Amino acid sequence: MALILSRADVQRSLDMTEAINAMRLAFGALYTDHAQAPQRLAVDLPEKSLALLMPSLLQTNQQHMFGLKVVTIVPQNLSRNMPRIFASILLLDATTGQTIAIMEGGWLTAMRTGAVSGLATELLARKDADILALFGAGAQAPTQVLAIHTVRPLREVRVVNRNDTHYHDLVQSLQLLLGPACPPIRRALSSKDALTGASLVACATVSTTPLFSWNEIAPGTHINAIGAFTPEMCEVDPVTLAHARIVVDQREAALTEAGDLIQPLAAGLIGGPATWQELGELVIGKHPGRQTAEEVTFFKSVGIAVQDVAVASYVYQKARSLGIGIEVNL
Repeated sequence: MALILSRADVQRSLDMTEAINAMRLAFGALYTDHAQAPQRLAVDLPEKSLALLMPSLLQTNQQHMFGLKVVTIVPQNLSRNMPRIFASILLLDATTGQTIAIMEGGWLTAMRTGAVSGLATELLARKDADILALFGAGAQAPTQVLAIHTVRPLREVRVVNRNDTHYHDLVQSLQLLLGPACPPIRRALSSKDALTGASLVACATVSTTPLFSWNEIAPGTHINAIGAFTPEMCEVDPVTLAHARIVVDQREAALTEAGDLIQPLAAGLIGGPATWQELGELVIGKHPGRQTAEEVTFFKSVGIAVQDVAVASYVYQKARSLGIGIEVNL
């Protein structure tokens, strides 16, 4: 029997602490060759739309799971009064090949994208970091704040963005997600206003130009950059990267998609991938987390499919224990 899980079911079956623990499992497995995550496949659809297929395999002592996430991006849906993006995840028992779950993938994706920043922040940010400068107020912003707040309780969130509606939606989302624990949120007047006194930075935009400069970054700052996901995009300037310790989700993926790193690397402005570290190396203890109070750290994530299967596996088990979802005999 397979379990079908709606967005509401997924939300009931996953909190951010659990999602961060799933990321710890995923990246430890990826680095130790207990996971496979081939590069995603893109298929052109009618009306200049796109389908992205992301397979992955996760093998642990307890389970062997295969997942396939399918994301469709349909710009014309806006005129149909429908979401522009849909996501679904197919989860299989890798030992038997049997489909065990089909679940909505949008909320799961947002949670795992936030959770990887949470894990990086846990490992790399100063223990006393409590002011966050957030660049961008779109769909990924709420779970970025939620994840960072989970591992470094925030005293203030400063938001730099251009769209008034997105800012107000973000505030409402965070108040709903965090309830009484929601820290004060304000809109910053500039990057300098946001960064002065802040030791945490989250970048969640599709910018093609850097969002701030090195002279605005305080010693000891930790930066999460998850927005730029093509070679043409760039959120962080080369001078900042040249001064920072660079950690990536996976070198291969970063070299394919992370414009923040691809552009300065091509120009000879930063060290090559051999000087970078992978998140999995920190998870298993091959390299330490934060090394000094003054160190500036930079984590770049473009998203790895093993994140999806790790979280989907957890959601499936939790939903089973809670008795939610719809069982079907495929």
